Amino acid sequence: MAPRKKPPPTYDEMFGDGAGTSSFSGGRASSDAVPDSQTSQRVWSPPPAPHMAPPPPPAAPQEPIPGADVHPDLRVPPHAPYARYTVEDLLSAPGREGMDVLDPDRPPGAYWFGANNRVSRSVSKTMKGYLDGAYPNWSLTPDHVKITWFKQFAQKWNWSLGITEMVKKEFEAKAKTRLTNTVSNWKDKWEIYGYDGRPTGVTKDVWDDLIAFWKLPSSIRKANSCSAFRRTKDKDGNLPMPHTTGQKPHAGIHLEAFEKTGVMPSLSDLFKMTHAKPDGTFVDPASEKLFNTVAARVDERETQLTQQSPDGLPVKLTTEEVDRIFEEVAPRKKDRMVGIGSVNEVARATSSYSSRRAQETSQMQARLDTQQKRLDSLKNLLDIMAMGNPTMKRALAARREALGMQQRDPESTDPVGAGTSGEGPSGTGYFDDVSLP
Repeated sequence: MAPRKKPPPTYDEMFGDGAGTSSFSGGRASSDAVPDSQTSQRVWSPPPAPHMAPPPPPAAPQEPIPGADVHPDLRVPPHAPYARYTVEDLLSAPGREGMDVLDPDRPPGAYWFGANNRVSRSVSKTMKGYLDGAYPNWSLTPDHVKITWFKQFAQKWNWSLGITEMVKKEFEAKAKTRLTNTVSNWKDKWEIYGYDGRPTGVTKDVWDDLIAFWKLPSSIRKANSCSAFRRTKDKDGNLPMPHTTGQKPHAGIHLEAFEKTGVMPSLSDLFKMTHAKPDGTFVDPASEKLFNTVAARVDERETQLTQQSPDGLPVKLTTEEVDRIFEEVAPRKKDRMVGIGSVNEVARATSSYSSRRAQETSQMQARLDTQQKRLDSLKNLLDIMAMGNPTMKRALAARREALGMQQRDPESTDPVGAGTSGEGPSGTGYFDDVSLP
């Protein structure tokens, strides 16, 4: 009898665990099994193939982020905090009356960015509380993370819906700086303590990714460049000006002085508050030179104006005029004046705030007066139209009663309040105030 043809090797024989030939493959009996009576004629089988690990499963796809047709606040992954709510939804929720308030005008009990550290610390805490990835700076932070950070910030502070865009702009500006400073501090800990310097709340995966980023050649070059820039001296051989206020914002110091004295200090006075020691000496020669230069310019200008004064009385510059001189003298770095911190970023901390607000209030009052005159003219016109029309007259009276307005009867009284002349509807004075635009 012709020998049987050997079947091809099975999957188990090729990719099995190497423990020998299996008697079952794919659920059926193997045709290679040989009974004991035929030991001298066993069918040859190839040696088992080396063990091969199965390929890894494909990575799980990232959760989709809603497209451009969705509200910007909702373009976040479904798992993100407050993913189903816009910032307006959160601000409109009940029970927010007892929360701290943000207001650029800083009425009593309100806060604002740059005026004190409370808001800045809240921004830092918000970002640290939701750090699901290694974000070494603002430009490398995904948009959906920025959106979520701002929503979480809105759960810690309350503000009027009308200033949400202003709050968001200030939040992002502060978050950029705080994120960079925070990551820089973490890097310092890593350089000192190594891997054990991982901050509390930072996961192992995030810490590993941050370290990998810091080790990149591009990151090392940028860090060395920034370090060299901080040590760069000016043309007079001075390093950047140190100050004496620690982490307290200059704008907050400015506003505190105003609240105590009722007078907004000039930028020159603020500079001395923040760069001089208690004994009056400055912390470095560059600070002293800048202060003395501004003082000399102010004295020169006041002397000139006094000489030109008709009565010869001494002339003192206003705070705004002194500030303009300071702005002319003070050096600039990245389009910001050196030595005054965040003062010009907080509207209420500037010397021009009061006069500007008075002007805005005056303009608003003028607009209200104009609108009131137009409304009065419309009311007079409605009274004229209601004459001889009982239906309209009743509807007009009902509407005025619902709005709590004083009733006017053109047939029995002077509808325009022109006096007690008793002119009826045919009087010419009745139409004097009907002037539509």
